[in-house]
Amino acid sequence: MEAPSETPPDAQIKGPDSPNNDTSHLSDRNDLRAELQSQSTEGTIVLLQREGDVVADLTKLVDEISRERDSLRDKVDEFEASLKDKENELAKKLDEELRKTEELKSEVEVSRERIQKLESEIKERNGLLLDLLRVSKESLKRIIESADEDEEEKAEWTSVGEEEEEEGDEEEIAETRRMAREAEEKVRECKEKRRKEKRELEKSVVSLTEENRDINSLLRAALVEKEAVEKSLSKLKGNNSNEQKRVALLQIAERGLQRVGFGFMMGTTGTTTTTTGSEQQTQTSSDTSECEEEEINVSLASTVERIMKNLRQEITQLRRSFEESRSDTERLQSLTEKQSLKITEYTLYIKELEDRERVLAQNVILCFIKNLEIFCVNYLSMPLSILIPFL
Repeated sequence: MEAPSETPPDAQIKGPDSPNNDTSHLSDRNDLRAELQSQSTEGTIVLLQREGDVVADLTKLVDEISRERDSLRDKVDEFEASLKDKENELAKKLDEELRKTEELKSEVEVSRERIQKLESEIKERNGLLLDLLRVSKESLKRIIESADEDEEEKAEWTSVGEEEEEEGDEEEIAETRRMAREAEEKVRECKEKRRKEKRELEKSVVSLTEENRDINSLLRAALVEKEAVEKSLSKLKGNNSNEQKRVALLQIAERGLQRVGFGFMMGTTGTTTTTTGSEQQTQTSSDTSECEEEEINVSLASTVERIMKNLRQEITQLRRSFEESRSDTERLQSLTEKQSLKITEYTLYIKELEDRERVLAQNVILCFIKNLEIFCVNYLSMPLSILIPFL
């Protein structure tokens, strides 16, 4: 590039010189040209060397950049492969968790259906138990009403029953228990009353049997005395004998009745004796005296027979009432025992059903909470690249 700037020496060669100087000028010019060419070639060589160094440096840089690019590409490929593997694993885990969630949902549905069935069964059984409790309560009411003889207490029980129809199940169970305790107390009171009546009846029966025994013994003694007097009086004759016979019979009957305790018969016998005495004074015939004697004997026999009959009837009535009271007491006792056993069984069964219902409800709640925790953990562990499409 410096050669054109050094070409002006040709003007010196063309100057007005001698021909001898032309050769020297030519040689100089050739020398200069050779120098210029050598200089230009050296410059070009230097430039080429520099350009070669630059190209070498550039090639080195390109090689380094390509190596870095290849390493980065390998890293990107590895990262993409690992990302794909992770995505596949996460997709598998997500599918598995979804499958587990579906299974848990199906199990929850099945358990919910079972719980609904159990709840319906519990409701039906509770209804049956409540019906049975109402029936037992009605029977307890009848027991208490039969034990009580007061009209006001019966009216009170009926009003309580009407109010109980509007109450809840627990209050009805508590009311049934209270009525069972009340029935037990009433039956206990009835049993105690029956026991006292039984003692009194036994005492009265014993006293009546003793009186009957005494009456029988006294009647036998009176009959023996009567036979002895009749034998002694049969020997007598005339009106005096008839009058003495009648007086003796009246005295025998009077003593017998006084021994037994029937002193009230004395007035009637006295009146009969006075009347018979006046009649004896007015009537003198033996036929009328014999008729009066027979009437006295018949009246005494009928009176004793009527008294004995009344005593026997009273004894039989007392025995019958005693047997009826004992049978009623036994029936009430057996009925109360049966009702108390039924009530205890029903209360235990109701408690068992309530415990089962509470356990099932707790299991359902725990299962739901566990599924919710699993879903939350899986949801939080998902990467953003998977969660973004869902969002």
